[in-house]
Amino acid sequence: MAMPPAVAKTLKLAHVQPESHAFHKGAEAFKEALEEVSGGELEVDIFSNGVMGNERDLLEALQIGTVDVISVTSALTGTFNDDYQVFSLPFLFSSYEHAFAAMDSEDIRQKIEPDLINSGIRPIAYWIGGARSYYGLQPVETIEDLSGLKLRTMEAPYYVRAWEDLGAIPTPLPFGEVYMALQTNMVDGAEGGINTYVSKKFYEVAPNVAMLNYVYSVQLLHISETTWSGLSEEEKGWVAEAAKQSAKTERQFVLEEDASLEETLASHNVKVTHPEIGPFQDRVDEVYEMFRQEFGEETAELVDQIRNLNASQ
Repeated sequence: MAMPPAVAKTLKLAHVQPESHAFHKGAEAFKEALEEVSGGELEVDIFSNGVMGNERDLLEALQIGTVDVISVTSALTGTFNDDYQVFSLPFLFSSYEHAFAAMDSEDIRQKIEPDLINSGIRPIAYWIGGARSYYGLQPVETIEDLSGLKLRTMEAPYYVRAWEDLGAIPTPLPFGEVYMALQTNMVDGAEGGINTYVSKKFYEVAPNVAMLNYVYSVQLLHISETTWSGLSEEEKGWVAEAAKQSAKTERQFVLEEDASLEETLASHNVKVTHPEIGPFQDRVDEVYEMFRQEFGEETAELVDQIRNLNASQ
């Protein structure tokens, strides 16, 4: 007589993006892979669109175990563990391939993950949020066009400092308030992934994009250390395998989306500019010095390590 199936454990996975976004595709890939590899013993319920709170809320909930798995930016993760701030430095990565090489480096991960895990947050996959650029009410063709613009930035110190050095007036706001802030002229523009700009229909209120690609946004899939410690070794293996599959799926989705991005923007009558990047890069040197002074040489060595990965490709 066949044994009845074991009672499934259900993991709650939360993120702030809509179902059309790459992060939701990654979440779906994690759910599908985990339920398949576990034979249904581990199930996943996905909560999208920020219904369980903003990214800071999710990180705090993860620490106390009221949510099991979350997808959040490295920038917000960096406010909980300093080492992750390195991924917020402007113009650190030269391409997606360079970013992937850093994200997949066992040496880098062994340096940055232990303290985060000790805080109750265990990274299990590194996704990509796309290349971050400018979008706003008016076009930006040169660095001078940024002067005095009120620009929504993420709540991340190096994003804020970079845009200050570029001449803008950074205005941190929760992501859920960006559309209204643009619509009501509370801000003149924002920085972010252009794939997100499309999925959230920001082009309706901010029809200009400047392709700066100043940050290739690293996105983390974290599991609560409380949840992780309650899993058997076999279950941990299933979760790790599903997380690995989610990264492959999510990254590929972003690359394919990015390849057709300008065509998509044109279909929404968005004006796209491609400013010369050199003047922008020259303005942010002090951000790197600020990073070294704040975190010391040991953490700052990550910058050189990441740059060397690009040289070795």
